[in-house]
Amino acid sequence: MASVALTVNDILSQTYTAIYSGGDELILTTAPLAATGEVLALYAGGLVDFESSMPAALHSMGCSAEEIGAALERRRERETAENVVKAAAERTNLAELLAREKLVTTHDAGESKSAPKASTLSTHTPAPASVAGSDD
Repeated sequence: MASVALTVNDILSQTYTAIYSGGDELILTTAPLAATGEVLALYAGGLVDFESSMPAALHSMGCSAEEIGAALERRRERETAENVVKAAAERTNLAELLAREKLVTTHDAGESKSAPKASTLSTHTPAPASVAGSDD
């Protein structure tokens, strides 16, 4: 449907230019979908990505090709920035996990060297002390 709209737009622009000798471009705005809710449902369901859903939704709202292109560019920039932040967070989390693992490994190794083994501990329980002040 979008290709039909673009072709019709091009034909109307050429006709307008031929008749009125103007440099203006006519922009045909059609709504190929019943509602942007359909596009939103497809996007939310993961059936289409933003590269497909955004132009369809904006076109159904009557946005021009220039507006759609600018909106796509802004979204691509935001996606790139978000990916950079996610990658940095993943690297930080990985470094923290490795540092914790190293600390636990070092701590466990230190305990095994300095702590006595359970088999060498005395199992003898001392007798209770006599109560002070009692008569024998």
